[in-house]
Amino acid sequence: MADVVKLAHPSWKAMPESEKQEYERQAKELKRSAPNQAGRLDCKGRPLADRVDTEAVMAKRRLEERKRVVAAWPPGIGVVQEKFLLLNIQSLCELPDGMGYMPCEIGVVEYSLQDGITREFHRFIQPGKPPLGYRYLCQSTSDNTHQIPIEGFELAEGNYHRLWLDLCKFASPNGRNFPPLYSQVTHTAMCEWCLSWLAEMAEEYNSFHVYELDGLVQDLYDHATEGPPPSMSMVASILNTSVFDYEDGSSCEYHASKEVKYCALGTIKRFCFSISDSMAQVYSLNLTPRHLPERPENKGHYTILPSDAFALDRRPMWDPPSRQRTTSQPRGAAYNPPPSYGRDQWNGVTAASTSDGNFPARDIRLHAQPSHSASSSSVPETQALRKPTTPGFVAQLSGAVVAGLGRGRGRGTLGLTPEQMRSLTATTQPQSVGGLQQKMAGMTVHTQPYMDYRQHSSLPPHSTNRP
Repeated sequence: MADVVKLAHPSWKAMPESEKQEYERQAKELKRSAPNQAGRLDCKGRPLADRVDTEAVMAKRRLEERKRVVAAWPPGIGVVQEKFLLLNIQSLCELPDGMGYMPCEIGVVEYSLQDGITREFHRFIQPGKPPLGYRYLCQSTSDNTHQIPIEGFELAEGNYHRLWLDLCKFASPNGRNFPPLYSQVTHTAMCEWCLSWLAEMAEEYNSFHVYELDGLVQDLYDHATEGPPPSMSMVASILNTSVFDYEDGSSCEYHASKEVKYCALGTIKRFCFSISDSMAQVYSLNLTPRHLPERPENKGHYTILPSDAFALDRRPMWDPPSRQRTTSQPRGAAYNPPPSYGRDQWNGVTAASTSDGNFPARDIRLHAQPSHSASSSSVPETQALRKPTTPGFVAQLSGAVVAGLGRGRGRGTLGLTPEQMRSLTATTQPQSVGGLQQKMAGMTVHTQPYMDYRQHSSLPPHSTNRP
């Protein structure tokens, strides 16, 4: 082939453009009619010629299945007598890389619009030992959903051959013409795989076909009405309603005792309840207890717990709330703890609260007698100065007036004489907080009595009693 290219290339270069166009057209037609994909591979090394659009194939198959079923229905309301088999399977987990599932429970019911639920089939399945490395996944799925033990479950059926024969006898008593099994669209693939696995374990041929329950509901609506059928999302909301999740008698005895809704039998029975409820007016159904669960008027929907199920909490009924503003409190509003559990009372101080005006005050000095001269050692314990804890305390002694620390949130002042100020700030070297505390311990301070600014029209310019 390389020699042919060398010989033909000079002639191709010398050929006029009009003649080249004919050869180029023939080459394009050849590529379109017989594409050569045999040598091309995808990212996983598989030939592109073998690629199959699984979504398109499944959609085409579902459409053909629905057409065959609808074609066999009697016209008009005669479809209410048709019987359908609804299927649900619970699994311990979904194994990765196409390894399949671990089925542990199967439930099938026979249902018709006219008679409701007529027959039931329910079995627990022995799924086998979990694969190496997947025991935690199986246990976690069991704990969060159906709560079926992964091993040693006494109700699980280990005789797969007998289980398969019972299932076949329930679906087709005569052993011929197996009807389709309807499962929710999100579980169709899992149900198909589990039925194939169960037939393989029983060494029997799998004659079942799993159809989509969502499409069946759409076709039932379309069969009785002239308007457009509900969308798939609307059908999913009908089937997944939580109205019938915990109805009495809807689940098996095991899951009823566990009070969980993830039951194979309970799931498909709730599907039947939802279909009956939504189709009642469409087909003018005469609803019976087989269509919807009974709810006696004189029966309360509650559970009586034993007395030993309660434990007394001996902790305090109320803890002091945070000083921060809550989400329900308007922005800018002041936080006032309850008077009986105030912050000052927890510290052993009896406080008084006033909430009149725009600036509510809570001050321990409302109960104190004013004193103009007192030594620091004679100040009551409840009115003792809070010791400074920051090195910038000296910088706050400006103008010989200091806010009363810890004495009413800054209301009132403490006066220092010039001699006291000079003795505190005489040295130019930085002083520790402890040294300042020792110097102030022996000083005589002048405490001004508490003055309510609301009672005065004007304030001294140097006073710190400002709102």
